[in-house]
Amino acid sequence: MSATPPPLPQRDWAQRNRLWFLPLLVVLGLALIVGVFGGVFSMVRGQITSHPAYIEAMAKARANPQVVAGLGEPIEAGMFTMGSVVANSEGGHAFLDIPLIGPKAQAELSVVATNDGPGQPWNYMTMAVTMPDGSEISLIATDPPDLSTAPGCDRPSDDSDDT
Repeated sequence: MSATPPPLPQRDWAQRNRLWFLPLLVVLGLALIVGVFGGVFSMVRGQITSHPAYIEAMAKARANPQVVAGLGEPIEAGMFTMGSVVANSEGGHAFLDIPLIGPKAQAELSVVATNDGPGQPWNYMTMAVTMPDGSEISLIATDPPDLSTAPGCDRPSDDSDDT
């Protein structure tokens, strides 16, 4: 009589397909991690680029003739805007460094702004473009100071001699 060997135990699906199953798990894990980071990056970038300080600063940079002459047209914002924006019921602030890219050159737009509350306008302390040569172009319209009300300016309106 011949003895038949006992049957080999059946391998399950993961054991039969382990040569491609494990690399697939690694790739899916990495894709999940990249997806989460990409989603967070996209949300933060969307929040910054929709902020009123960002929108106004980009509009002023695109409309400034000195900036357009230095960078060329069209002027686009770079991918990696740095900074922070906060807006709540008590007010807010924005600190932004926006890379500007034009056909001729690249520059950096810096914005510092505060807000006193909802419905109030943003007050800009800094809105300036640093050009590639190191020069800085301010985008904040400043009116010349009214010196007639400054202390020590009590000059008579008539300079004639009364002697």
